[in-house]
Amino acid sequence: MRRYAISLVLVVAVLASYAGNVQAGEAPNQGKSTAAGGKAAMRQRCLAAITASGEPVAPKPSAENAYDAGPGNYLFEFKQPDGGSFFCQICDDLDDRTQCLSLGLTLSHRPAQGEQRQLPAELDRKCVTYLQKELGPTGSMEINKSLVERIKVTPSHTDARYVFRMDLSMDEYRCVIRKSDGNFLVERHTGADWKPIAAGIMF
Repeated sequence: MRRYAISLVLVVAVLASYAGNVQAGEAPNQGKSTAAGGKAAMRQRCLAAITASGEPVAPKPSAENAYDAGPGNYLFEFKQPDGGSFFCQICDDLDDRTQCLSLGLTLSHRPAQGEQRQLPAELDRKCVTYLQKELGPTGSMEINKSLVERIKVTPSHTDARYVFRMDLSMDEYRCVIRKSDGNFLVERHTGADWKPIAAGIMF
């Protein structure tokens, strides 16, 4: 079982790369306490992301597994009655005592028959991760929490894209994610133009 747990951590980590229920003009960490609640709170975030993912999900998992993957890092498995499973890897990014390399959880679903695939989850947090990495010190791997707390996020999605406007002081940015394949752009508003500053695959 221990070897299986480790393999699950690696699988989900490799996949990492919900449109979140963020309120207009809210920073992802706004109004949160220093101690974010530990494993129980992270489990609830995972369940909320599963519900928001749009995937068919049973009212209650048939079984659960939880693994500690380091200080403040957890991997949850929520087994479904149909034989499938949801996997959620999360770092307690609201706890100042935990060093996370990114904001937002990683969620994937493995059906009873078929391949495991990553699902959109906490995209607002992930957009802020990419923006603060572009604006922070070059080469730094740590989350700049003081910068993150100043970024105000407003969702404005379309049928084909998740769109998050991100305001920092007088500067305006946006994160645009294609729903079809998870490709994204982070752009800065310069004059009449939007100029890309980061790109990749979100899920």
